Amino acid sequence: MMIVGGLALLLFIVTYMVGKNLSAYNNTKRRIRDLQSRRAELQKDNQSSKRKKAKAKKEEENIELIQKIVNKLNLVQENKVSEISDFLISAGYSSKNAIIKYTFAQFVCAFGFMALSLIFVDIDPSNLTFKGFLKLLIPFAAVYVGFSMPKILAVNNRSKRYKEVQKGLPDALDLMMICTEAGLTLSAALDRVSKELGKAYPILAEEIALTSIEIGFLPEKRKALENLSKRIALPEIRALTSILIQTEKYGTPVSQALRVLSKEFRTQRMLRAEQKAARLPAIMTVPMILFILPTMFIIVISPAAIGIMAK
Repeated sequence: MMIVGGLALLLFIVTYMVGKNLSAYNNTKRRIRDLQSRRAELQKDNQSSKRKKAKAKKEEENIELIQKIVNKLNLVQENKVSEISDFLISAGYSSKNAIIKYTFAQFVCAFGFMALSLIFVDIDPSNLTFKGFLKLLIPFAAVYVGFSMPKILAVNNRSKRYKEVQKGLPDALDLMMICTEAGLTLSAALDRVSKELGKAYPILAEEIALTSIEIGFLPEKRKALENLSKRIALPEIRALTSILIQTEKYGTPVSQALRVLSKEFRTQRMLRAEQKAARLPAIMTVPMILFILPTMFIIVISPAAIGIMAK
């Protein structure tokens, strides 16, 4: 019995030592694998950082070249810089090089459209007929269209931004009202609202966050609110900024003013939806005439026509 017990104890000790060594080996192997994975991640981040730096450097070189061309050709007039800047900011292009890129795009599009018109249109200056005169006007029209193309795209982008802001403004006012009633300051309320609306209305959240930052470092809150109404030239935003400026000036409760304004904005949104619904019958008339009525006539008349042809 003692021999059996000793063998069992020895077997237990051997099993324990082997298991311990295997566990240590597995832990070491796992640590090595983690280190290798971490090293691969660091190498990947390093390569990504190098690519980003190279891309930023190349973009900076391109911007310098574009700026030289713009300055040499005097494409930007000094008296219109402020107007163009406000227009581009309202369209969502707020980078420091937005004006240079915009004016260069106008120049390139105008030149490119003119070149395409000269390539594809057979213009004969010696032909002074009415048709030949119209062909002579095509390059000038192409220059105008090309020059206007960046502005058209920017206006379209601005319209999309304004629609999203109009859609999310009532919800933003409700959140601001809740935050101000909870005792938050205007800057803290705007910061909180921007975080809550980040996924649903990113453009509105970005503008509100920028306004909150400006309130923090500008000497007057009024200037930050005026900048908001300048970036988004909507009647709703102007009404909101005016109310916030008045409440700041006279010390009236912000939450009460926001409640009234939110109700008004929701009513306006409902009226816009009703207007769209009221326009649907007139809009659907042409598609019905072109696509639905011919199909109905074919379905109704076809059996009779087939019967007549069979007789």
